[in-house]
This record gives sequence, C-alpha cells and structure tokens, in this order.
Amino acid sequence: MVRTLAKISLVLLIIVALPISFYLVKEYSSMSQNEQMVERVFSTQLNSILFSVNQHSENVLGQWSQMLNQPIDPEGQLMLSLEENLLQNNPAIQSIRFLDLDEHAVIAQVERPGATATFNEWPGPDKIKTLREYLENNYQRLNAASAGTYTQICFLPSVNKGKLACQLIINPDTFIDQNLRAQIQQISQELFYIQIKQKESGRIVFYTGERAEPNDSLQSADMWYVPGYELGIRLKSKTLTDLASERTQRDNYLLLGIGILVILGFLFVIFNIRKEIKLAELKSEFVSNVSHEIRTPLALISMYAETLLLKRVKTEQKQEEYLKTIQQESVRLTGIVNRILNFSRLEKNKQTFRFSEVDLNKLIPEIVESVRAHLEKADVDYQFFPTPGPALVSADRDAVKDILVNLIDNAIKYGSEDHKKITIRTIARKASYLIEVEDNGIGISAKNQKYIFDQFYRVTEGDLAHKAKGSGLGLNLVKRMMNAHGGSVSVRSKLGDGSTFILKFPAKTQTHV
Repeated sequence: MVRTLAKISLVLLIIVALPISFYLVKEYSSMSQNEQMVERVFSTQLNSILFSVNQHSENVLGQWSQMLNQPIDPEGQLMLSLEENLLQNNPAIQSIRFLDLDEHAVIAQVERPGATATFNEWPGPDKIKTLREYLENNYQRLNAASAGTYTQICFLPSVNKGKLACQLIINPDTFIDQNLRAQIQQISQELFYIQIKQKESGRIVFYTGERAEPNDSLQSADMWYVPGYELGIRLKSKTLTDLASERTQRDNYLLLGIGILVILGFLFVIFNIRKEIKLAELKSEFVSNVSHEIRTPLALISMYAETLLLKRVKTEQKQEEYLKTIQQESVRLTGIVNRILNFSRLEKNKQTFRFSEVDLNKLIPEIVESVRAHLEKADVDYQFFPTPGPALVSADRDAVKDILVNLIDNAIKYGSEDHKKITIRTIARKASYLIEVEDNGIGISAKNQKYIFDQFYRVTEGDLAHKAKGSGLGLNLVKRMMNAHGGSVSVRSKLGDGSTFILKFPAKTQTHV
C-alpha cells in the first residue's frame, strides 16, 4: 500500500505542481512587467511635467532677457528706468550687471535695495563660446548656475553681437513662489501632488495641497533653470509604490488562495486514494477470511456426511454426534451467509425493518435461550440484570436478535481463556434504554477502538487473527442496524480488562428514574 500510494502521490504532485508552478511564474513575471510599464508611464509623466515647468521658467527668463536686450547706456534714463522697473515687478531678481567680454570689465550694475547677493564669478571662456554659438544660430541661450543660496543666470544680448554679457542673480525660492506657482498649480489640478525641494538641505520650498509625509515615495528630477533643486510628483490619492504594493498584495492573496485550494485538493485526493486502497486491501482480506471461514464448516459437513453415507459409523452415539456437528456447522454457515447478505442490503439501503413495540427485558432472555447451546459448549458464565419494569422500545425483533447474537458471539470468541463471563444489563435513561454486553476478555486498545465499527476491520495484533476467526462485518452491521433504529453503539474497554458494548435505543415512552 505504501509503495502504491507513494507512486500515486508522486504522479499527482507532478500533475498539480507543474501547471501551478508555471502559472505562479507567469503571474509574477506579468506583475513585474506591469509594474515596470507603470513605472515607465509615470516617469514619462514626470518628464512631461518637468518639461512644462522648465519651459515656463525659460519663458519667464526669456521675457526678462528680452527686456534687457537693449543698447547699453549706463547713464541713460531708458536703461535705468528699465532696470528699476524690472526689479520692482520681479521680486526674485536681486541684481543685474552687464559685462564687456573683450575688456573684461563691468559696464553697468544695478541691485535691489538691501540685497546681499553678490556676483561671484565671470562667465568662463567655454560658457561664452557656447552662448555665442547659440547666438550665431539666432537663439539666445540662457545659462543657469548655482551661486551659493542664489541662482546666477547669464546670457548674451543679441543687440550687442555677443560682445557683452548680462548676468542676473535671482532668489530661487522667490522665483518658484512668484513665477512658477500658478503654472504648477494648473499642472497638478486634482491628480498630482507636486513639490520642489532644495536637494542639499532637503528643505521643501514649494508643494501643492497637503505636505507629503517624510516616508512618501515621489518620482523626482532636477530642474533646468534652478540648479540644486528637484521637482517631485506622485498621484494625489496614492503613491506609485502604494499602487504597486496593493496590486502585488492582492495578486499574492489570490495566488496564495489558489495554492491553498490546490494543496487541500491534493491532500483530499491523496486521503481518498489512501482510503480506497485501504478499503481494497480490507476487501481482499475479507474475501480471504470469509473463504477460509466458509471452507471449514463445508469441509466438516462434507466429511461427516460422507462418513454417514458410507455407513462407517459403528455406534448410534457416534452417528448422533456427527449429525449434531453437521447441524451446528450448517447453522454457522448460514450465519456467515446471512451476515454477508445483511451487509449487502444495508450498504445498498435495501434492508427493510418491521418495527413494533418490544420489551427488551423479555426479548433478551429469548435471544439468550436461542444460543444457550453455544454458551454451554464454550462454558460461559452468563448473567442478565434487567432494569425494573418494562423496557419498551420500537424495534425490529429479528434485527435486535442479530445484534445481540453478534455481540454475544464476540464475547465468547474474545473472552477469557480460563473462565468466560458474559453479563447483560438493561438500563433506563431519561429518553432511552441501554443494553450493556460485558465480557471479561482481552479488551480492545484505544488505538483499535476508533476503527472496530468500520467495515471489514479486524483487530490483528499478535496472533489474534488466527485464534479468532471472523469476516470483519459483525460490528459494522451492529452499527448500521442501530443507526436504522435511531440509536447508537459504543464501546468501553481497556486492554486486558474486558469490553462492554453499549446499545442505545430511543424509549417508546418517556421513562424517569
């Protein structure tokens, strides 16, 4: 059985494990691909928003550069008015200066009153070369660089043919708040949370809606015209990590549920296969036992009948003994056949019972009387203790007889070898009557008590199977017939101290004790 079960389990495991493994690998691969796709889409969205913000920054700076793209007259009223107007209307601008690149000298400079920001460097040759190349192609390039806590913007006014440079020092915090806020608010709408952070210090300069928690995960990218600052976005409702986590968690729960169902189904199939294999073994053993049990009485009947037919019996006493043996073995054979037929009818629900009012106190002595010869032959000390008064139940008399005969036969079969004792009692309960059949036999271990009422089951510990013959149907028939009567059967036993089988019948009328 173990080897067969192992083979079946291995085949089932392969059949189940391969598809589920393929499905799990495919699902996890699909999850990863989907998350990567969402990541790419979100990164594209970030780049799109960043481009829009940077484009707006460039437009603002471009407007300022166009206003400053004038012939330089440091003392001229137009230039002074233009510079003052630019400073007044744009709080982010701290200082403006014009440089003569050939002479390497400051031509003009204007500062916001109270401004502390200073120009810390001249544009380098490489930077000037790049800006001139753009200017030659009719594009006025803006160059942004970090100047401490400020940002320095440099460009070449086209009106001076690239001979002069203009530098602006702007306050990035003010620039973001005054010049970018409206554009960012329009972009974010109700979908995105957007924030701008100073990278080195981690200080959040600007954010839309409620401020993000420190552990919030944002997609971030550097800003073009505000060096040292980064723009971060996430969905307002949930972060990308949250969405991926929720989806992963949901799919994991689904996969876990499928896995558990598959495992339970696998165990259920294995359990049933094991049960069927065990049942097949028990049936095979049953056929062997029944064949052996039938063969013995048939052999005795055949032998004694042949002896009588050949008239080899010399005395009438011997002839009577042979006839009595033939009669007893015929009864035994009939009992075996009847048990098999009863089991077959009960298993197919074809057994019919004729219920009538029965007094157990009267019926039990009648049943015992019918097996008295069997009791005397086995030298059994028998006692019956009835409950006071009638013990009325609704039962099939023949079925009750079969039940008790079976239990008495077992009590004799498994009784003490020295001096067999069988005690039968009827006990009244509130709504039922009990019949207890007690013996002083070998008892039943706790391990076997769980199975003795199963079909074909026989206790085979030691050489018990050879000493006590049987088919393994008796107690199962008792259980089935008691169930048909609306009652039950149970056992109370301890190994070496005998056994007591308890039959419980519903009372015909309520009886109180």
